[in-house]
Amino acid sequence: MVELGDADGPGIVTDYVFRIGRSDEGDYYVPFPPEGQLLQFSPDGVFHAAIGRTGEGPGEYRSPVLMRGSGENLRVLDMQTARVTTIRDDEITTSVLPFMPSDWASLPDGRDVFFALIYDPDRAGHPLHLYDEGSRRIARSFGSDGVPADRSYESRVALERRIAPAADGNVWAARVNRYRVDKWSPEGVRIARIDRDAPWFRSWSRSPGLPREVEPLPFIVGVRDWGDGLLMVVLSVADDNWRPMPPARVIGTETVTSSAQREDLYDTVIEVLDTRSGRVLARTRVDVNAIGLIGRDGLYSYAEHSEGEPKFVVWSVSLSGGREGRR
Repeated sequence: MVELGDADGPGIVTDYVFRIGRSDEGDYYVPFPPEGQLLQFSPDGVFHAAIGRTGEGPGEYRSPVLMRGSGENLRVLDMQTARVTTIRDDEITTSVLPFMPSDWASLPDGRDVFFALIYDPDRAGHPLHLYDEGSRRIARSFGSDGVPADRSYESRVALERRIAPAADGNVWAARVNRYRVDKWSPEGVRIARIDRDAPWFRSWSRSPGLPREVEPLPFIVGVRDWGDGLLMVVLSVADDNWRPMPPARVIGTETVTSSAQREDLYDTVIEVLDTRSGRVLARTRVDVNAIGLIGRDGLYSYAEHSEGEPKFVVWSVSLSGGREGRR
């Protein structure tokens, strides 16, 4: 659909990004952590403005991502400081979340459900948290799958979720290390569960090593509700031509795998499921490393300009064939 990131000038992006946002008007917002900014690009990929600056005051960020909004009315989450900033025309208000979120789902009624690991006794084991903006408190924690809540690696992996709003106002929550997707009501009631038995995706609890040294394990990148009983699931799997490779660079005692290398380490599988039966209606595999999902029907991956500067490619996803054909 579009490429984001200029070869020079203020529209340059970094080779790491947590989440690209898209506003209600179709503009893209790419995090630029070195300057604490959100880089705004038009729907056709033209750099427009840099929002924010480094700091912890009003309108200042460490690692900002767009949650939702448009134009002069934006809601921004700082991933490093757990602060939510609301920009309405020239007015800026900020609140601090009582947890460190890693993902969220903005519901149609304006409420937000966050994924975060909380170890308080009354919330431990519940990865989903409905946040009340008015009282600035957690209204409800839910989503337990019976996993013991401790600080071990296995527990953190088992609790990690990729979440998205459901078309009916509920929340989809996908296990990262297992092909299981649950639908929860904001009141904390599990409404549905899809357990997909795929031989190429076996559940796992511990990574065998770095993906550039050991064949990477599969994981769920995210889900999107298309309505009409259709759920898109995007997954990362080992590249068909995976092979061990050296680190991109060494920083002190740490070896670094670059975003460009990850393009050679992973492929992306996209499936569309019937939410009523869990049946796979469509499936494709592409030689692209999907970093994240964007909007209702897109994803983005990493690429480079000819000079080596990073950019991000936004892809659209569509389903061909009518309802009769899908059945």
